Amino acid sequence: MAISDAARLAAVAAMGGGRLLGDTLGDITGTSMPYKAEDVATPTVLAALINSGALAPAAAPVRLSRVQRQSIPSVSSNCENLVLTIEQHGEPVLPHSLFVKLPMESLLTRWFFTIINAWQLESYFFRHVAHRQPLRTPVTYATRCQGARFFLVQENLHEDPSVVLFTNPDMMAGPPLELAYRCLDAFARLHACHYGLSAAEREAILPGRYHILLSPGMGLAARMLNRLALQPTMQKLPGVIPAHVEAVYLRTMDNWDALLRYWFSGPLSLLHGDSHLGNFFVSGDDMGMLDWQAVHWGKGIRDVQYFLIDSLPAHILAEHESELVAYYVQRRAHHGEPIDLQQTWQEYRSFTFHSLMTIAVSIGFGALNEDQDELMGEVLRRTVAAVERVDYAGWLDNFLAAQ
Repeated sequence: MAISDAARLAAVAAMGGGRLLGDTLGDITGTSMPYKAEDVATPTVLAALINSGALAPAAAPVRLSRVQRQSIPSVSSNCENLVLTIEQHGEPVLPHSLFVKLPMESLLTRWFFTIINAWQLESYFFRHVAHRQPLRTPVTYATRCQGARFFLVQENLHEDPSVVLFTNPDMMAGPPLELAYRCLDAFARLHACHYGLSAAEREAILPGRYHILLSPGMGLAARMLNRLALQPTMQKLPGVIPAHVEAVYLRTMDNWDALLRYWFSGPLSLLHGDSHLGNFFVSGDDMGMLDWQAVHWGKGIRDVQYFLIDSLPAHILAEHESELVAYYVQRRAHHGEPIDLQQTWQEYRSFTFHSLMTIAVSIGFGALNEDQDELMGEVLRRTVAAVERVDYAGWLDNFLAAQ
């Protein structure tokens, strides 16, 4: 890493530490945003948060008389998720139950996620961008960021009888192929919606300062984390990453800038960014998506490969991979923005590395909880199998030879 990059990265890390310190001082003076579940799940605090971050101004402020936490598990790798039953004074302004997302109490997790701006990004998305999407996203009543803290208050999807949510066991088993095809059609609709906009038009919808790989702070953090994640991942799960995959991983990082130029050149779409099965939900005859902490501009096939590789067992995907990618291309044309199948397949091959580095960072730096460990190990195995199956190493050789 160049000295200038190291200096900028140190500044980004220090900025995250400064936010945490500011929050701590604000706790003393009473100016910080509450973020602990036991504090937020009270009528006074929850009402104050909702009123301070309401997306649509109500005729009257929300007033709560009672808040009760439901025992509905909602596993997250970086957030404390609550499902709350509420009672309101006077005419109800909100439904009787809510989903509330808060930062984890872990200091390291809060420092890491404020550096990469994931919570700021999700708050921005639901305030400014969600209403532009062709897919259903959870109705959001309030959201706000302050320092290294944030909150998100949304509809409780468990209350909607037309909704089916997915869990870790569903990810382990993999969706039925019929459901996988429905998800691919949802991607095609999403990616066709904002396809081919100018840089200025994209900036007006979702600013580049939030981009997970190209923004100044997050781009530097990603470069460092992606390189450093490999060894701790191999130590935690020995034998899963063979020597030839390790070698192509390191070679990719040596040519990181060239790969970024390829991934983000040409017409782009708005992507979900963390597009595995667990972030989909059935909404009647359609599909919806939640958890938009990694939304960004990129090539649509990136969402597709991430979904297929992470969500389907390797042997099932191996049997149906080409037809699934071809179906996505067909549906892109159906939704008005056709793309070329052969080019899309080459892009698919290139993005298998994206899945590998993403799961390596998650495992290597342990920004997860124990409930996720088994699933993360399985996703790593699926990703390694994909890198080998589509011959990512051969794609990289050809790509670099053409530079």
